[in-house]
Amino acid sequence: MAFKTLLTVLTAPDMDASALGPAITLAQGYDAHLEVICLGLDRSHASYYELGANATVMQAAIENAHEKAEAIRVAAVAELERSDARWDASDAVSMGNDAGRAVVSAGRFADMAVLPLPYGDSVQPEDSAVLEALLIEARCPTLVVPAGMTPDPAPESVVIGWNESPEALRAVRAALPVLQTAASVHIAIIDPPPHGSDRSDPGGALATFLSRHGVHCDIQVMSGSGGSVSERLARHVQETGAGLLVMGGYGHSRFREAILGGATRNMLENAKVPVLMMH
Repeated sequence: MAFKTLLTVLTAPDMDASALGPAITLAQGYDAHLEVICLGLDRSHASYYELGANATVMQAAIENAHEKAEAIRVAAVAELERSDARWDASDAVSMGNDAGRAVVSAGRFADMAVLPLPYGDSVQPEDSAVLEALLIEARCPTLVVPAGMTPDPAPESVVIGWNESPEALRAVRAALPVLQTAASVHIAIIDPPPHGSDRSDPGGALATFLSRHGVHCDIQVMSGSGGSVSERLARHVQETGAGLLVMGGYGHSRFREAILGGATRNMLENAKVPVLMMH
């Protein structure tokens, strides 16, 4: 299946901090339609409403969120009109702590979402909420792009972070259009479990599956050497010169990822290449 509907979500009028540029590049490269959601956020504290705020104050907060959404849309349209991509831009309003709900419906009918990195000093909490909603609730393949990077619609080298999980397999299936055009695909397996289902041939079943789709790949079984899986995976991406990492997202609960960390969060905090994920 080709990527014919792409989606990106903007939460601020600063287009340089968004993934709009990368989304436009990919829409042009895939000859896809790009849907842009301009999300105006009401960041008023939830208890502000729960305690019975004055109706006039509440209305002012909602109007302010609409104004933010319109400002984002105006900035986005100016950027979109300079491109040759097919697109539409709509605005939506949400409370900051419920930002993900506003994008789920669009995510269900998108072939892929394109978002900026959701973790770091300069991002807002709702950025991770949008990513989680698209991955977990909409089940939308999502490409997360580091700031300042222009993704290649057809990267020559791709790394698959493989751990036998359902999330990783869904990510591979979603990435098939890209994997089929890549010159080299590397299946990276780090510290495979000694009692795993494919312990006698780690990654063999995946390699067979891919080969039947015309994907030529190799398998690299590596030791984490006492470090984290995300660190070893990032090093392998660098060593192979890959332009894309494909991996499952949020294999653990979101609470555990947020509080204790996990491969998804750690990978995205330090990503140097675009990461295509599925939950």
